Amino acid sequence: MNHILPLRDFLHEQEVSERPYKIVVFVNTTADVRDVGDKTRKEFDLLNKAAKNLGIEMHHVDFVGCYVSQKNGKLYVNSLAFDDDGNAILPAEDGEAEYKDPIEIDKSNTLIIPRGLGTPGFTSNRYWVDTISLFEEMGFMTVPSIKTWNMCNSKYFCNELFKLNNLRTPKTVPITYSDDTPRAMEELGNKYPVILKASSGSQTGVGVVISESEKSLHATVQMIKLLNKNIDLILQEYVKIEYDVRAVVLDGKVIASMKRNVAKGDFRSNASLGAETEEHELTELETIECEKASELVDGKLIGVDFMPAKDREKEKPFILEVNASPGFAGIQGTVKSKNVLKEIFTHFMNRDNWTWLLTTKVV
Repeated sequence: MNHILPLRDFLHEQEVSERPYKIVVFVNTTADVRDVGDKTRKEFDLLNKAAKNLGIEMHHVDFVGCYVSQKNGKLYVNSLAFDDDGNAILPAEDGEAEYKDPIEIDKSNTLIIPRGLGTPGFTSNRYWVDTISLFEEMGFMTVPSIKTWNMCNSKYFCNELFKLNNLRTPKTVPITYSDDTPRAMEELGNKYPVILKASSGSQTGVGVVISESEKSLHATVQMIKLLNKNIDLILQEYVKIEYDVRAVVLDGKVIASMKRNVAKGDFRSNASLGAETEEHELTELETIECEKASELVDGKLIGVDFMPAKDREKEKPFILEVNASPGFAGIQGTVKSKNVLKEIFTHFMNRDNWTWLLTTKVV
């Protein structure tokens, strides 16, 4: 016998499960490693506008100078103030730090979005990771989770994880020391050109190099290892393409995708490097593979990058990487058929979506 709720109780249930909430976005505005480009945080405006239109309270917190405090049984996040460009105002050597008013947070109504965790040993800090980890221990919903962030931080790990689970990936080999290129190239079949990239730590495509010969590859690896002998490098087979695709996966479902055409005179397809983007419809097979990649890293909100196969309907795409904190500016400006941020923020109005799906990986 079906149990039918009285209308009053049904409306009460809806009211409890679907309601506005508070978002606290943790960033690191000092993380820019490039010495060119616009340093304003235009994405802040996109996030703020989307949240305001839905009645969602939005706060930005910089990891630098951030600390958590308690008062009268309530929990607060304390953050440095921001300037008009969206950058944290760092304290002067002889001056006091300028802080915002403390932000009250509660696990029942506050969604934590750590977008500035960065890369361990490069643009990250163990205290920042511990802060988000402790929020999770206290029962806060964090997107991404520390587990997802950690997995997505390694292109090599994800590549191997995807291979184990029958996703198609470009052939990838790690370089384990400065003179390891001959062995690594032999595994790749000694076929040039080849892609050299950092397994973690690249920003907007910078940190990805194409090598045309053994001499240039070997010298490049030696130089990089001279500057940082512990950096994780990988070699990847080169697959010539005209474009790749970024798909956004929310709670296991693709909600938007865009084609990123290879930039003129380059081999990369990052919009920040001049590549043009356009809205793109996935095939059923591409959708399945993107959703599987997201599931394998326990992703709540994931950007999946892939290279399409020649026969997109029948051949699996090459999954390139997964991003635990995908940028929103590109996809929001490219996809005209829907408001991507509105869909994401609306999704979390339902408190039933403030849980993690337990998945079992079958190898």
